Amino acid sequence: MMKENPAVIHSVKIVIAILYVVGVLGFSVEATYPLFVFLTPVNLLLTTILLLFFQQTWSVKTALILAIVALIGFVTELVGVNTGLLFGEYEYGPALGVQLLNTPLLIGINWLILAYGVFVLFRKINLRWYFPLVGALLMVAFDFVMEPVATALNMWSWETEQIPLKNYVDWYLVSVLIFALMRATRLQLNNRLAVWILLVQFVFFLGLNIILKLT
Repeated sequence: MMKENPAVIHSVKIVIAILYVVGVLGFSVEATYPLFVFLTPVNLLLTTILLLFFQQTWSVKTALILAIVALIGFVTELVGVNTGLLFGEYEYGPALGVQLLNTPLLIGINWLILAYGVFVLFRKINLRWYFPLVGALLMVAFDFVMEPVATALNMWSWETEQIPLKNYVDWYLVSVLIFALMRATRLQLNNRLAVWILLVQFVFFLGLNIILKLT
């Protein structure tokens, strides 16, 4: 099968890396910045399609749990942005595309991509009792790198100048909930792209973080 062919997987990894390297360059240049803001939802959707396509085995349970993960991400963000009860006082900009009740529809997909990658990365312990606690720490570390870039790119903005500690605490708690669900249902994810996507996205945000600090 194509999704199991090492040459195909290697080629797709290269394509994904190129897309995100181009993204770093595009967001760093003032003239191309608006175009890359416009393309952000397209890139996120393409990443999601590739991720799900290369999942080796599917079942109704797998599809249902992944949909619930995305829904948890979306609902928690919806509650957060409309009430301030989760994450703090913030609002979304236009960069993530179409919104429902002030919340981008794609934000749940973003949670799914990250949780999926972390779950596969920790495949050796992802069914142990302590995995949700460990996996959530990595999710918070990712968010710590992502936050300054996301606000600079107008994905979202905070009411205060400093990103509130509450954001990271709630990110951890929501991540624990997601990973507890994935562990409790003994979700089987086998995907040779998942960790690569997680790594490429981390490097993308880290690279933009460095560029923002230098400019």
